[in-house]
Amino acid sequence: MSAESTGVRSRSGIPAEAGKASLSVPSEKPAGSLRGTMGTLQLALTVLAMSAPIGNVTGVLPLGITRGNGIGTPVIYAFVGVIFLLFAVGFTTMTRNLPKPGAFYTYITAGLSRTLGLGTGLLAAFTYLVFMIGSYAFFGVSIENVLSSFGAPSTPWWLWAALCCVIITALGHFNVELSGKVLSAFMVAEVVLVMLFNAPVLFTGGPQGYQVESFQPAHVFQGDLGVATLFAITCFLGFESSAIYRDEVKRPEKTIPRATYLAISGLGAFYVLTSWAIVTFWGPSRVAAAGSANPTTLFSEGFRHYMGDTFTQIMIVMVVTSVFAGALSTHNSLSRYLYSLGRDRILPSFLGKAHGRHGSPSNASAFATGAAVICMLPFLLSRLDAVAMYSSMFALGTFALLILFTLTTVSVLRYFRIIEHGERIWNTSVAPILALAGLVLLLTLTSVYYSMSIGAPQWLAYGQQLLLVAIVVTGVLVALRWRRTRPDVYANIGGGSGEHHDARRAAKPSSPSTAGPGSNTGSPGE
Repeated sequence: MSAESTGVRSRSGIPAEAGKASLSVPSEKPAGSLRGTMGTLQLALTVLAMSAPIGNVTGVLPLGITRGNGIGTPVIYAFVGVIFLLFAVGFTTMTRNLPKPGAFYTYITAGLSRTLGLGTGLLAAFTYLVFMIGSYAFFGVSIENVLSSFGAPSTPWWLWAALCCVIITALGHFNVELSGKVLSAFMVAEVVLVMLFNAPVLFTGGPQGYQVESFQPAHVFQGDLGVATLFAITCFLGFESSAIYRDEVKRPEKTIPRATYLAISGLGAFYVLTSWAIVTFWGPSRVAAAGSANPTTLFSEGFRHYMGDTFTQIMIVMVVTSVFAGALSTHNSLSRYLYSLGRDRILPSFLGKAHGRHGSPSNASAFATGAAVICMLPFLLSRLDAVAMYSSMFALGTFALLILFTLTTVSVLRYFRIIEHGERIWNTSVAPILALAGLVLLLTLTSVYYSMSIGAPQWLAYGQQLLLVAIVVTGVLVALRWRRTRPDVYANIGGGSGEHHDARRAAKPSSPSTAGPGSNTGSPGE
């Protein structure tokens, strides 16, 4: 087995085969593969769209203030952001060392085993499918809310969800550059609108004057920290999908780390500032009471105070486009996981074929839509409330992503223990260990407060969490069977990343340690 097939790096830190190729990336990729030329900023905006910032600012962030930590919420967002930045160190180091698409699926395969890699690959696809279902329901409800605010007659939410589905499927058929431009435009508009509220508070202190109580320990540790942390985690999700676009960006070994760090730090600063601005505008002693009846008014009424009714109506409409952008970003991530699984013949091989002209995962995109529609039918036929539907799907997806984050971090620690590499100990040990401790804490908090997040009995919460375990176990059992009955497919798991015992045999020092394009001699993201 070659070093390239296992994703192993030589002592110099450059993959034996792939490292040479990374020095000179061809301008055009062969037909049948994904193609794109996204840069750092466009990739960051594309993945950030999944978090639907303006939707979170109007709907999720105020819940953290009124039902969670209260005026200490800005510190909670900073804390969660630091944990995700630490996770990104190991995550992006794997990106440089394994020049293969597949993200979680590829990295866990390379760091732990093909059997667990298949289980987590299926879990990753299921996770984004769950988010996709929730996004369609959220879009339908958001449209209904906007129409209601303008006095329009009521219509079924699923009609708008179906329209959203059609538009997103059409965009997913074409090259990622098209949807990337759409997502970037929406993201910029969202941030500008929120800053129209943040800026006056930042520069004037708002009607109540400046406050620093949000950063005082006495207030940081008050209230319900678990609930506040759960809401904060939800607002950050999306940055992890940067690695799945590896074949569609320029210089992925640099673009993906930079975009990932930019996305996390940008979201962190954005939410810390916005939560502080909301608390400051209403005043530390009044903010909880002001949002007790309807938390969404905390931002919308503050925005109206500075910008008037017209801009507030525009902002309300932008909540819909924000949710649409989140749904499109989620669809793109799901399509690319399905593409990777199809390419490796885990799922039907037609899913792993890109459009010859557009270089997009068009087959996987259409399949993703079909799967989402089929999975939504039982919810529609049972007439489940759409709000309950999307809140449950988002909670399930969030918990699943935390499992994937944790397993990926364990994979980073193990992978760099058994191969020769040129990475710093900060990238391969220190940051991942700190990230693992933080992720275990977040996973524990999310598990404890899971039933509260979905508004359902504890037995249903346990059932949903066990479903995720069952998906991983199913993948492991299938991989064990394929190891005996379909060794060629088994060898493809994770894009042929290989297992540790293969890597141990293949990792042979070929030259004295020298700095290479895969080594990290600068700050994270360089």
